[in-house]
Amino acid sequence: MRKKLRRRFERHGAATVEFALCAPVLFAVIMGIIEFARMLQIQQTVRQAALEGARAGINLDASTSDVTTAAQSMLNILGINGSTITVTPNPIAWSSQTVQCTVSCTAGANGWLLWFFTAGSPISATITMDREVQAVSVSSAS
Repeated sequence: MRKKLRRRFERHGAATVEFALCAPVLFAVIMGIIEFARMLQIQQTVRQAALEGARAGINLDASTSDVTTAAQSMLNILGINGSTITVTPNPIAWSSQTVQCTVSCTAGANGWLLWFFTAGSPISATITMDREVQAVSVSSAS
């Protein structure tokens, strides 16, 4: 009976030591998963912002400020900082056939450890759409 009791007391602190050794690895893996998910979220938001900006620019009365406002409002939803929005052509003319919206940002400014994983490389997306002017025919008045 004493042998069984003695064996139980010999392993009394083993679980604590094992947890102390495994906990840093476990927390590092969990932080890596969270940061990778944030990077994917930023990529998707940049794509969606470029799409919304291009959609705002296909209207006949659209201007460059409409495109940048639509794209920036999408970026503001998730609080993406340090972004650049480029619209081509600038300014948008009535006769422009297409509108192109490019949105880019650095991942390192928008996460805890993303600067370490991405090494400062930008995340960008470009969307080009045909404008409605192609579908409208205006007869010339003589």
